[in-house]
Amino acid sequence: MEERVRDVVIIGGGHNGLACAAYLARAGLDVCVLERRGVLGGASVTEEPWPGYRVSSAAYVVSLLPDRIVKELDLRRHGYEVSIIAPDYVVPFPDGTSLTLWGDLERDVRNIARLNEADARAYAAFDAYFERIAGLVRELLWVVPPNLRLADAWGWLRTATRLRGIAGRDLHELVRLFTMSAADFLDEWFVDDRVKGALATQAIIGAWCGPMTPGSAYVLMHHWIGEIDGHSGAWGWVKGGMGGVATALAEAARAHGVEIRTEAPVARVVVNAQGRATGVELVDGTTIAARQVVSNAHPITTYLALVGREHLPSEVVRDIERYRTRSGSVKVNVALGELPTFPCWDQEGPLHRGLVAISPSIEYLERAFDDAKYGQPSRHPYVEVVFPTAHEDGLAPEGKHLMLGFSQYLPYDTPNTDATREAWARSVLEALEAYAPGLSGLVEHAEVLTPRDLEERYGLVGGNIMHGELVPDQLFSFRPIPFYGDHRTPIRGLYLCGAGTHPGGGVMAVPGRNAARVILRDARLGRVAERVDGALDQVRGLLARD
Repeated sequence: MEERVRDVVIIGGGHNGLACAAYLARAGLDVCVLERRGVLGGASVTEEPWPGYRVSSAAYVVSLLPDRIVKELDLRRHGYEVSIIAPDYVVPFPDGTSLTLWGDLERDVRNIARLNEADARAYAAFDAYFERIAGLVRELLWVVPPNLRLADAWGWLRTATRLRGIAGRDLHELVRLFTMSAADFLDEWFVDDRVKGALATQAIIGAWCGPMTPGSAYVLMHHWIGEIDGHSGAWGWVKGGMGGVATALAEAARAHGVEIRTEAPVARVVVNAQGRATGVELVDGTTIAARQVVSNAHPITTYLALVGREHLPSEVVRDIERYRTRSGSVKVNVALGELPTFPCWDQEGPLHRGLVAISPSIEYLERAFDDAKYGQPSRHPYVEVVFPTAHEDGLAPEGKHLMLGFSQYLPYDTPNTDATREAWARSVLEALEAYAPGLSGLVEHAEVLTPRDLEERYGLVGGNIMHGELVPDQLFSFRPIPFYGDHRTPIRGLYLCGAGTHPGGGVMAVPGRNAARVILRDARLGRVAERVDGALDQVRGLLARD
């Protein structure tokens, strides 16, 4: 029996695809989501690599998912529950001291003063500065970028109106953050290498750059705009692991009638002779017709694999082929017999409910990137870890624990072998064990996901967790490519809703929400056009009879 023609079919059940589906269905559209794997969430997923362990295999903390979306989709009613990871960061140093940042200004100033009083005074002004600039950037999250065409002049006017509160000096600061290095930026505020190293961690997360690379200051800002329950820049642990985000979004979508199919890989977008997307064809040969097709897949996958060069203008092919999506990110998931001890810990409360980062200085981070630039794994990698079992019971067998680590840099071209994974695991554990003696002896299981593993399992081309580098020529109206930054594509009826569109990567669901706005607007205009065409046909018929 032939399937009905859907209003919308969405390729990919990652969190942005699910959010887009929920918003479209809430507006009354008939939506079907197709996920190639047997589990929803894309990289925001909870899996069981070892019996009895529930692991957030790729993404592992949440920060960028705005409370606005949580409320609009009623995600808490659908099981979304998050607790703040505190402290924000514990950064140990080789001399046995450490710096702990709690996200509490007064407390953080006191801790920094123990290292450097001048930097402590500067930090209060730094925090106020970043909060102001972050507020401006948060406004940009909800903007559908106008394209660089005369026809989009009205869109640019709307954007300018929305941002009319940005004064000339603030605009200059935004330009500086988009173009300067994190090292230069932090040098303007601080003098102590330890303080700068601790603050530079977020400037390299998921990025193919070091803290001395121009543009890395924006990566720092990109992570600063997040918040949990009103706490700016905070990270959160999702109950049940990151699959809890996908589960809540999927339930919100189903509540509005969305059909979600797993193990339904899409082979291609069906494009008719007029250059319009009319549906998708699955790997098994099944065709699903739809008035609009939305891809949550990586932009390169969408354009070159699902659509194909033959359906695209040559300049679009050229632009997407040079879209940069490099990465040196490696996820390391570890099962522990017990939680490790960090002798440097000098605060009240449990360290294991926070995030530990091996980032003793900017130079340390830059040297780690230097190795990767020349094709070698970092000899001394950047590592940050969280301990989920300190937040939630039931994620590991009784008495056992989990340590989830994010690390950099392993070049994508490194041979993707068990030997590579084992060597990287040793490097990561050695970096941590310098501050947590005996850690290696606590390890019972370990899973290493290289950039190639992240690409193959989760569709993250190049292993880039952001679906493409966050650099000025790949942001806002230029994301993913010029003239198609508004979620539309050269193929009529085909849209993008993933992290390869504005405002970029992270578990935020904003690209999915913004794409839904564009799709609904076009659907309304399409219905008006159909009515006008129908009326014109009637007039033509009457004239023909006369």
